[in-house]
Amino acid sequence: MKHPILSKTSLRYYVLVWVVIFLVHWTILYFGQSFPLIVSLLDSFTHNALFALLAIGLWYVVTFASLNKDELGLIAMHSGAALITILVWYNVSNLILKISLNNAVYEQFLIETSVVRWIIGLMYYCITCLIFYLIRYYQDRQERVKHELELQTLLKDAELRMLKSQINPHFIFNSLNSINALTVAEPTSAQEMVVKLSEFLRYSLGKDSAEMNTLEEEIKNVSLYLDIEKVRFGERLQFEKQISEGSHHVKVPNLILQPLMENAIKYGIYDTLEPVTIQLSAQHQESFLEISVLNSFDPEAVKSKGEGIGLMNIQKRMKLVYGQANLVKIRQTDSEFCVSLLVPLNASKR
Repeated sequence: MKHPILSKTSLRYYVLVWVVIFLVHWTILYFGQSFPLIVSLLDSFTHNALFALLAIGLWYVVTFASLNKDELGLIAMHSGAALITILVWYNVSNLILKISLNNAVYEQFLIETSVVRWIIGLMYYCITCLIFYLIRYYQDRQERVKHELELQTLLKDAELRMLKSQINPHFIFNSLNSINALTVAEPTSAQEMVVKLSEFLRYSLGKDSAEMNTLEEEIKNVSLYLDIEKVRFGERLQFEKQISEGSHHVKVPNLILQPLMENAIKYGIYDTLEPVTIQLSAQHQESFLEISVLNSFDPEAVKSKGEGIGLMNIQKRMKLVYGQANLVKIRQTDSEFCVSLLVPLNASKR
């Protein structure tokens, strides 16, 4: 994260705060302790200017400490940082003042007020870190809000593209034609297809794209989609699934498998008369559930169509939902194409 003090506006306020502290410090020494003007000015300026410089570096201590989730480790880290900071501040400022003033009375005053100065240094450290923690909390909150807005925008766009590419008039037209053909030859199958098409449309249109669904629900939806497409492609379209035990109830972003199935059909079946098997698998891999969709394809046909539908959108959506950029893996051989989604099992979605 960018240092909050190093921008022009923030730096002005930062300097202004320390000028106020400097004036208060000088007032106490000059009017309260009756030290000469030059002594009071040098004491106040040296101590406060030096700590103001050291305090800028405390942002990195706070940033690094925020990564440590262990409470004892956090306390130890700040204790060490506070000790080093105050030691440097106290000794360097005293050395500068002793060399600059060479005043025996003032040096005795430094010795007598050493405990007070240590307490002030600790107070400076605590207040500075507290302010930086508040700034970091605000920045994190703003970042989360930004991610949520990006996610909402992306999901709305994904939903529109999904409705355009998956539930477009062409798809519905083909489905209705298939149903029409079945009404004479196989009326029972036609009735079954109407029910499946209705369920598929209800699921796809009725879900909020920001919701999470179980893998079991997503598989039911893509099964409905494939059942409808099987009417068009017949035995050319084969579907196999291998879902490990305990995977059915894992939460995944809803409609995340739909574009993968459509991609597999478009690039695997459209330009071949050979049977094509789409394989869906879900296996636990350490702290992830790996969901893979694999299909065979004709390399020349795919080159003429482009890079695929929705894969980039899926990558962005997974990144925004889980906050990681490496959750979509694409593997391609001469005749097979596989997309794998790595769903974190213990990480909460953003």
